[in-house]
Amino acid sequence: MKRKKSRRTIKRKVRTGFAILGTILFFSSVIAIFEFVRINRASSGVINDNIQSINAERSLMESSEMYNMELFEMLDKDTPPADFSTSIHESFISTLEALPDNFTTEKENRYADSVRYAYSAYMQVVMEAPEIWEQGQAARHEWYFGRAQQYFTYLRDYINDLNSITNEALQANSETMQDTFFRSMMPSVAALAVGIIVILLFNTYLNFYVFKPVNKMGKGVKDFVRYGKDYTVTFDNNDEISDLNDALTDLIDEHKTLKNK
Repeated sequence: MKRKKSRRTIKRKVRTGFAILGTILFFSSVIAIFEFVRINRASSGVINDNIQSINAERSLMESSEMYNMELFEMLDKDTPPADFSTSIHESFISTLEALPDNFTTEKENRYADSVRYAYSAYMQVVMEAPEIWEQGQAARHEWYFGRAQQYFTYLRDYINDLNSITNEALQANSETMQDTFFRSMMPSVAALAVGIIVILLFNTYLNFYVFKPVNKMGKGVKDFVRYGKDYTVTFDNNDEISDLNDALTDLIDEHKTLKNK
């Protein structure tokens, strides 16, 4: 008993082609979406850190200016400034200590250390106030507009420098985010390109296994009917197209036999 050969039907071939196409497009889309989300989160997180740093640095500037202004307002008072700005000092220190958590560059850390040293130096000068207040109003004015104001200027300049560096980092990270956005879109473009390529390949697949054989059989039948040429179309495929061709061959041979009788 002759064993029946297993065969792949045309319908199965078409379904296989569509399954391959769908699988490739699905995984390409998943990769593109994953990459876009990952890059977007990373870039957004860095920019958010920069913005928080800028806001904190502005808070440092406001605290130091309030400290300096309170000191200025007490110049004409005989009461020496003892703990008149403890809340401002605590706010400044807490903000300064939390700053490194949001830094995105090593340069910011170095300038934050400079701000810390400048603030410590300024506070050392401020601690001279009780002694200066005992020396009279003229001594207080000379001390404030000379020594105290000088160290306050150092502190303010370092805070401004730190703020400038953070703004530069924000600008650089924003530009990087824009660049990475386009790079993150590349997988999507690649997925689309792959989809088009696969469609073209699938079209070639259908042409080779379906349309070309059918056209070839049609031409063979037309040549037999119109010109009496022998039907010599053959296929190596073991599918419905091959069965149809065998049936046509048998039909034409039978027709020729009947015609010759």
